[in-house]
Amino acid sequence: MSSNLTTPTSPPPPVPPDSALDAAGGVRTLHRSPSRTLRGGAEAADSSAAMHSGSLSQTLSAMSLAASGLALGGGVSGGTVDDEALSAMASAAAAAAKAGVRNTAAKRGSRGAGEYASRPHTNASASVAPPLPPTMAGFPLHVSTRSVPTATVARGVSAGGTYVERRAPTPAMYWARMRTWGARPPPMRSQSLNVVGNNIYVFGGWNNTECYNDVYVLDTETMFWSRMATSGDAVPPCRAHTATAVGHRLFVFGGGDGTQYFSDLYVLDTRSYVWTRARVVGAGPSARRTHTCFHYGGFVYLFGGGDGHRALNDLWRVRTEPDATGAFAWEEVDTRGGRPFPRGYHSSTLVGNQVVVFGGSDGHECFGDTSLLNLDTMEWTHIAIDPPLTRLAHSATLVGMYLFVVCGHDGADYANHVLMLKLDTLRWETRAIYGSAPMPRGYHACALLDGRLWVHGGYNGQEVFDDMYTLELSSYAYLPQVPEFAIGCHR
Repeated sequence: MSSNLTTPTSPPPPVPPDSALDAAGGVRTLHRSPSRTLRGGAEAADSSAAMHSGSLSQTLSAMSLAASGLALGGGVSGGTVDDEALSAMASAAAAAAKAGVRNTAAKRGSRGAGEYASRPHTNASASVAPPLPPTMAGFPLHVSTRSVPTATVARGVSAGGTYVERRAPTPAMYWARMRTWGARPPPMRSQSLNVVGNNIYVFGGWNNTECYNDVYVLDTETMFWSRMATSGDAVPPCRAHTATAVGHRLFVFGGGDGTQYFSDLYVLDTRSYVWTRARVVGAGPSARRTHTCFHYGGFVYLFGGGDGHRALNDLWRVRTEPDATGAFAWEEVDTRGGRPFPRGYHSSTLVGNQVVVFGGSDGHECFGDTSLLNLDTMEWTHIAIDPPLTRLAHSATLVGMYLFVVCGHDGADYANHVLMLKLDTLRWETRAIYGSAPMPRGYHACALLDGRLWVHGGYNGQEVFDDMYTLELSSYAYLPQVPEFAIGCHR
């Protein structure tokens, strides 16, 4: 670990109780890591089940952020990587990247999250890079500055609903809305999305009226959706749960429906489509939603979330195999270094033997802090990244040494940006992305498969989506071939 990463000698200060809310503005003032106070006029989530019930509903008025949650499947556009950053790729990919990506060497400035992230989705047929919007002035960007005869065709949907073509340089990333067939999932938010083999599994979710307990499977080779007939134990409709893939099984925990919060653990066998409610012995995590889970070393780990009264920052784990009696046992994990502030709507992304916790909200503020947990030593390290970018209800997916943070809410507005956190330097970077980007949204689901990020559903404060977009990574798809690295090693 780089010496620039600081390990606090004591835990961060506790979050003040709800009584600490300012009577006039209803907003709590905290001395904490970078964050943005949630703008009360924004409609970021449902008001039916806020993370802090009672007093919080008065605090946020139209902007209750708690119960809708974020089902993370695992989720760039930000700065200063030149051709050397691509040298670890396959040589052909590196050569292609050098041919089509140039650094404008713009001076770096200091902007907020919304300013730093604002990126146009450009058309590469022009021979000159498009001008940067005023909000992006002063940041190092990578854009195409030449015509590229060899182009990739990205298909998108115009305002009129017809498909149009956008051409992008071969090494560039581009968005495309996928045309799918079969029994498509309805519009939904706060669902889970997992990859098993070449299939994508979508479970649960909410359409702002009702929750679902259906299992939909997309065959990514034929782009055909199927609504699977499942058997076994009955699983209640839920949203803002987690589904963690372990081999051919999905471990589903928590979530809720309306004012209900769940603490049950279910396992779906994706070969037989049989649900099993796990028999749990001993104490376990409290009922919650908007938490995150990940799989490491034979355990499913759980961090944070909200229980309808407060945000949480506890850490639990359960073995993925039952004991001799067929029972599962949760255990609460003790850690050192000071836990991150309580939160939901965050992301937890496994990187080697560490998990990167980024963003989220406690119902009052949108966070822009980043924390690492070493799963071998169980020690937290808290990182200062400049500039701090606030996000909640986003997705964060590991691609090589980059963390791709897609869409989400920045505390003021929904976004459709792609932010890239380069983990060896701990710097945000940006790239020109072509094609037709999805509408700004949060509470979507995202996963990496076959060199593409798959983004499904979500919500923008007014509309719940049923679309499926892919972000074609092009030469960046070779990033997983980069040799092992240490987070912050080149900071």
